[in-house]
Amino acid sequence: MEECPICFKPYPSALLERHVNSCLDTQETVPSNTSDATQPTQPTQVTGDGSSNEGSSKSSGSQNPFAALGLKLDSSGSKKVKEKATLTSILIAERRLKRKQEELERSIAEKETQAAPTAIPTPPIASAQPVVPTKKPKLSKSDSLTEQSDAEQQQTPISSPPRSEYLKRNQEFLKFKREASLPLAQRLRPKSLDEFYGQEKLVGTNGLLRNIINAEQIPSFILWGVPGVGKTSLARIIANTSSYKFVEVSGADSNAKKLREEFTNAENEKHLTGRKTILFLDEIHRFNKGVQDLLLPVIERGLVTVIGATTENPSFNLNNALLSRMHTFVMEPLPHKALVRIINRGLLLVNKTRNLVHKLHIIALNKESIDYIAKLSTGDSRVALNILESINAYLSGRKYHQFESLEEAETKINFPEKNVGVIKITLENLKPLLSTKNYHQMYDKQGESHYDTISAFHKSVRGSNADAAVFYLTKMLSGGEDPLFIARRMIVIASEDIGLRDSSCLPFAISVLEAIQFIGMPEGEIILAHCAIKLARSPKSTKSYRALRTCQNLLREQPEITQLPIPLHLRNAPTKLMKDLGYSENYKYNPNFKFGEVKQLYFPEGLLEKETKFIEDTHLGGVKDPDIPVEKYDELEDEENEYKEYKKFKKDKLRTLNKEKIIKNRIINRHKLFEQDEAIEITDEDTPRFSYDENLSKLDQPEYFDGHEKDEYSEDSECSDNFEKSYDEFQKDYNEDLEYPIM
Repeated sequence: MEECPICFKPYPSALLERHVNSCLDTQETVPSNTSDATQPTQPTQVTGDGSSNEGSSKSSGSQNPFAALGLKLDSSGSKKVKEKATLTSILIAERRLKRKQEELERSIAEKETQAAPTAIPTPPIASAQPVVPTKKPKLSKSDSLTEQSDAEQQQTPISSPPRSEYLKRNQEFLKFKREASLPLAQRLRPKSLDEFYGQEKLVGTNGLLRNIINAEQIPSFILWGVPGVGKTSLARIIANTSSYKFVEVSGADSNAKKLREEFTNAENEKHLTGRKTILFLDEIHRFNKGVQDLLLPVIERGLVTVIGATTENPSFNLNNALLSRMHTFVMEPLPHKALVRIINRGLLLVNKTRNLVHKLHIIALNKESIDYIAKLSTGDSRVALNILESINAYLSGRKYHQFESLEEAETKINFPEKNVGVIKITLENLKPLLSTKNYHQMYDKQGESHYDTISAFHKSVRGSNADAAVFYLTKMLSGGEDPLFIARRMIVIASEDIGLRDSSCLPFAISVLEAIQFIGMPEGEIILAHCAIKLARSPKSTKSYRALRTCQNLLREQPEITQLPIPLHLRNAPTKLMKDLGYSENYKYNPNFKFGEVKQLYFPEGLLEKETKFIEDTHLGGVKDPDIPVEKYDELEDEENEYKEYKKFKKDKLRTLNKEKIIKNRIINRHKLFEQDEAIEITDEDTPRFSYDENLSKLDQPEYFDGHEKDEYSEDSECSDNFEKSYDEFQKDYNEDLEYPIM
């Protein structure tokens, strides 16, 4: 049982709405001026539409002339004060306005029916058997009004003719003419879940959101997805299929004051009718943190059900407290099949409008053309419908500006000769229509796509996949990404992922940044591609990166280590006082000792030097991927071991050859200088030198530094294969040496 807001009587919930309507009809018929209690009231008969038939207006006017003139018998009272609008008066005014609108529509429909050239079917002849009236129990005034309104609602006019085919076509024509100016995406908004394409995981047969909507237990949640996937349409479908009151607010033009007003209206609605309110916040990420905090108490109290829609990552733009109270549903980009269905529906609506309203030729797109539009849309239904609207607007006349002449356009586009025909569009003549690229690329320089793409680029370079690195690099550049941002990231890659294996990559990446600043775009794209491929093909080493992270983890787990005092012999002593305190005392200066080897403590006294080790021996980790076969790892290990043995053998061989060359050069040089005919004996104590010594004469320098030496350390001394490879000490395709014994 619920209480009527008009008469405050308890009534069953199923009959409450019917009783409220009858109470409103009763309130309309009661005169507002009831001060004259002495005059007898005339009996009033209330009809179903709310109008009243009084007994006799003339007689009532003659009996009460003051009331007929709008005056009171006693005018000495207080001045008449204008009463404030109440809920009852507002509801009565709404019903009157609605009744006038229905009467206007009914009169228009009757005129159209009379003008339609159709025969009115004769009603069936009633049977001759008399109808015996049944006695009805006497009811109260409100119950009689309720029963009378129910009877009028169930009564169907027998004499009214059915809607003619002409009337249906005329109404359809008016509908298309009225909606012709609306965007196609707005006209095709789905009205139910059956018309909603895509998002099968959410609104499919066993979708989570479908079950929630059917159960009438809608919690607060967030719809997160790219534009054009149906976030707003889904929220409006929920409003149409549920008993909740639906209020839509946009984050672009709303503020805290607007939200507080909606909270007040929702509270009044709940107290008056018992209905809850769905507050749909479109572009919820536009609200600042302070406005978002206003949603927390109303969600906790259950005053409103908040549905938010956003194209940005909620974890970046929404408060954590708000995210903990609202579930987040991710709406994926529409698949190709769903886009094709939407394009076909849009094409049908476009052709109906062209035929009925504009009397234009119908557009026919073949399967290849529809697939091409779906691919250009990149999962956005709004983009697909905008492309379809562009085609419709372009083909609305005979002037095809994309072609040089009208004859060329008519040869490429099959333009019919009769009044209403079919314009056949194929993929060949569709591409010139879309040459302006009225579609967009899913890349946001400040949103989630920005971070996802640069992450994919970094990981592709780390994985030595140069092709994938070039793909993501091109995607970022075509999306308008800052080239300096990409260059800075490649500087990080050169040190983080390549590191000690090829230290030349770090200055190379820095030079790329400087080159882009000097040259600019678009030529800077070539430099970025050059650096990306070099970094991807370079050998990888994370030894320095892992050493840094290991030390940071140690300090994070044991912060007391940072308080250990630095040994005195390692401290700086710029003043006499510090020297007197023992700073820098007993420090052993390594260059003063043979081979630079000394024994002294470098770690603080609380750390054991033998147990504290951050730098690992290997360049990479030792974890094996279970998706890689074991034979592949064995093959890579064999190649690494063979290459190490090959390098050792090659170095020993080069040392021997260089030793022989040095001995030979010394013999020749000494013959030239001293013009001696006897050979100079060279003992085994002579050792070859591989570095330049400024204390020796030029003649005694190794041949390697005379400017005419040949690079025998490289496998490709002529640099004939320098375009597809970069240095890698574990390179597989080295030149085999016949003298090298393969183990």
